[in-house]
Amino acid sequence: MRKKVQIRTVSEGNDATNVWIQHLVNRIIIEQLNLPHRLQAKLLYETLPKNKRGEMK
Repeated sequence: MRKKVQIRTVSEGNDATNVWIQHLVNRIIIEQLNLPHRLQAKLLYETLPKNKRGEMK
C-alpha cells in the first residue's frame, strides 16, 4: 500500500533571518575570491542593505 504525503511550509517574514542568510551567502562568495581581508570586509559591508547596517536614515 502506498501513501501520498504532502509537505508544506509556512512562509515567515523574518527580516533578521533574511539579512543573516544574505550575509552568509555573500561571505561565502567573497571568501572564494582570495582578496585581502580588509577588502573582503569592505565588500561585505557594502553588500548589506543600508537600512540593515545599523545606520540612521
